[in-house]
Amino acid sequence: MKKMYTLAAECTFFIYFVFESSVSGRISYFALELIHIYCSYRNKTEPITEGYLEKRRHRPAKKGGKDMRAKKIAALALAGVMLMSTVLAGCGKETSSASGNNSGNKSAGERKKITALIRGSETSTTYIVLKKLLTKFSEEKGLEAPEFELVSGDADYVTKLQLYINSNALPDIYGCANGALSKAAKDIDSIANIGDELERIGKKDDMNKAVYDFFKDADDGNVYLFPESLNCEFFLYRKDIFEKYNLETPKTWNEFLELCKTLKDMGEIPLIVAGKENWQLMRYLSFAPWRMTKDQFILDYIGQKEKFQTNTAAKSGAELLYTLGTEGYFQGGFLSTDYTAATDLFFGGTGCMWYSGSGQITQASEMYANGELGFFPVPDVDGEKNMDTNTPIHGGFGTAFNVQTYDDTMKEFFQYMCENYSEACYNDAKVFSPFNDPMPEGLDPMFYDLQPLFEKATDAWVSWDDKLDSATLTNLVDEQQKLAQGKETPEEFEAVADQFIINNSK
Repeated sequence: MKKMYTLAAECTFFIYFVFESSVSGRISYFALELIHIYCSYRNKTEPITEGYLEKRRHRPAKKGGKDMRAKKIAALALAGVMLMSTVLAGCGKETSSASGNNSGNKSAGERKKITALIRGSETSTTYIVLKKLLTKFSEEKGLEAPEFELVSGDADYVTKLQLYINSNALPDIYGCANGALSKAAKDIDSIANIGDELERIGKKDDMNKAVYDFFKDADDGNVYLFPESLNCEFFLYRKDIFEKYNLETPKTWNEFLELCKTLKDMGEIPLIVAGKENWQLMRYLSFAPWRMTKDQFILDYIGQKEKFQTNTAAKSGAELLYTLGTEGYFQGGFLSTDYTAATDLFFGGTGCMWYSGSGQITQASEMYANGELGFFPVPDVDGEKNMDTNTPIHGGFGTAFNVQTYDDTMKEFFQYMCENYSEACYNDAKVFSPFNDPMPEGLDPMFYDLQPLFEKATDAWVSWDDKLDSATLTNLVDEQQKLAQGKETPEEFEAVADQFIINNSK
């Protein structure tokens, strides 16, 4: 059953992409209608909003010699829809009796295997950990080997996950971000309450409070996602260069900027940034609002209760990014530098500071052991009340459990996973565990030295990119680049940013 529906879904998307690359907007709309037909046939769920379809419907079609070609492709597409309808109709009876049971579980006591959809590759943390735990658990329970579906690209993964959500065919376990995607899964009752499950097995109090806080649902305060790991972010700095100029690590952003000026005056590159990555520049834009308001500003901005132009924290963030960019504290060509290139620059000896995180312990290990690297948390906003947590902590890309297939076997696995997660994190994936379990001996020294940064933290990092709607996020990303380049002043940026949220909510 699952394979048939997956095949039908993939055929639909194949037709869509053929249309999208071959003909005009009119046929592209028809392709979207095919997806709509498929998903409506499957469970009456519309994958694309009416507004979007209406927009596509009225896109002007190109004139010329493509009309016949478009008609031929449309005919082929209709044939494809007929074929898929035949496949679905032939399976209709079983679908109605097993609605939402599209994993290895057919009914209680008949489960054959556990299925998982994961964003990433075979080197990703989630895959490494779940591969080990699921394989061992399945062997012990006499199940078939677990079935993994890996999707590496972010956009490709979101497309795939959205398709599964729209067709109500989610696997037993799937990766999911805390926001629009988790809400969509919740809307079709396909996501288990992880907070309740942790409570059930007595592990809720064992989880790092900041990591647990990171996955709290904005609507109801529940936790529906299990952390990939505990990730903490911080500034790495060249201890040897700081010692050379008798410099100290900054405690406030004013001290940070003074430090940057001193380093630049000495002929050094103060700060490396991956300006090509949207989130890197946005970190500097959102540091002050996070330290001063946690998530209050960004949520009020989205709700049109707060403005960049009038919020002290938001104005501080805009001013910080503007100063770092226009004063030349970033490396030359920073807007064209991606994360890999920026990493290579810093660990290759270029630059004095780099905003990094626990995911780069391996790269930092040798220089740290040689006394060349140190770290410090996010500075305070001068003259303002800052929350105690100064180290951004998050749980990575969350893992969801499909409540529709969450049978006794899955409940057993969840407990097994929680009891063995820390061991797999430290010994196999080489990452921090989201649980406060003792760390084993023999890890890289950075693990033990970084632990005090988050050991007693209670407040999580707040990412703007999974809170903002896609249109506003795109607008802010474009505008923050202009701000960092000095193509507009902080005041101009603030005014435009305030208009974005108004325009995109209409």
